[in-house]
Amino acid sequence: MIIIPAIDLIDGSCVRLIRGRFDTKKKYYDNPVEAAERWKKEGAEWLHIIDLDGARTGSPENLSTAVKIKQKVDINIQYGGGIRSFKTIRRILEKGIDRIILGTRAVEDIDFLESCISDYKKRIIPSVDYGRKGIVFKNGWQEKSNIGIFEFIEKIERLNINEVIITDISRDGTLKGINAGFIRKIIENSGMNFIIAGGIRGIEDIINLKKMENMGISGVIIGKALYEEKVKISIKEAIEIGISDDH
Repeated sequence: MIIIPAIDLIDGSCVRLIRGRFDTKKKYYDNPVEAAERWKKEGAEWLHIIDLDGARTGSPENLSTAVKIKQKVDINIQYGGGIRSFKTIRRILEKGIDRIILGTRAVEDIDFLESCISDYKKRIIPSVDYGRKGIVFKNGWQEKSNIGIFEFIEKIERLNINEVIITDISRDGTLKGINAGFIRKIIENSGMNFIIAGGIRGIEDIINLKKMENMGISGVIIGKALYEEKVKISIKEAIEIGISDDH
């Protein structure tokens, strides 16, 4: 179970939001390269970089920052936010980004997702952001879709996709801990592997997810809990739990 630190970008800075609300923005690094270097030094192999400006506008706004991180830090990057066209996908991959996260466009157009997977295979990963009652959100979490997570997961699985990111936006940035029961319900109804995000509070959440690893949890994305002094989850400890056989 891989542990992936998150770097969210607004205006080129590393920030965190609460439940995706832009009026809750808190800046942690003016230079996100410093955050990337820190997580790399502490053992991370991947970064989860989200262009929050792009997610809201529909076109990447902070790609140059992600590319700078890639050039300066020897680490794998999955990047998302505002990626809505084949042209944009090609441009991002040509700049050396390892994997592209597709959210809104995948929700709106499953045929687009299928074409992307056909062309780029594992360099594309779908992301499903869900709120209370499992309703899927899009456009930077600003808009409800008309589909629930269980129905959408079924659609994705029919495309022979083997891994997906799922984010509980009702808990994202709240430090309230994961909703383990609902996560279990999602993964029990699918044969795919899941990267879990949203609400990680501490090591106990990592341990609880590790216990479900064999059910289909391949990774965990940690955001605010890495940055807030009052909780300060240890990425090293999380990584050790992720790779261990003891939980």
